Amino acid sequence: MTDAKNEKELQEERKQIITRLLEIQKNFMELEREKGVTEKDIHHNPKGVIKEYKEEHEKLANRLVDIAHQIKGSIRT
Repeated sequence: MTDAKNEKELQEERKQIITRLLEIQKNFMELEREKGVTEKDIHHNPKGVIKEYKEEHEKLANRLVDIAHQIKGSIRT
C-alpha cells in the first residue's frame, strides 16, 4: 500500500491520464467521421497521427495499470 501523500499524487496522475485517454478517443472518433479511419487503420500498420495516438494511448493505458497496482500494493504480472 502507498502512503497518503503518494497515493494522492498517484490519484492525480490517474485523473490526468484518464482525461488524456478520453481526448485521444475523441480524436480517433473525429478522424473516423472526417476521414473514414477504420479499426484496421488503427491496428494494422498505423501511420502518421494515427500511429502517434495509438502509441500514446498504449503508453498511458499501461501507466494506468501500473498506478492501480501501486495504489493497491499489488504486483503486475
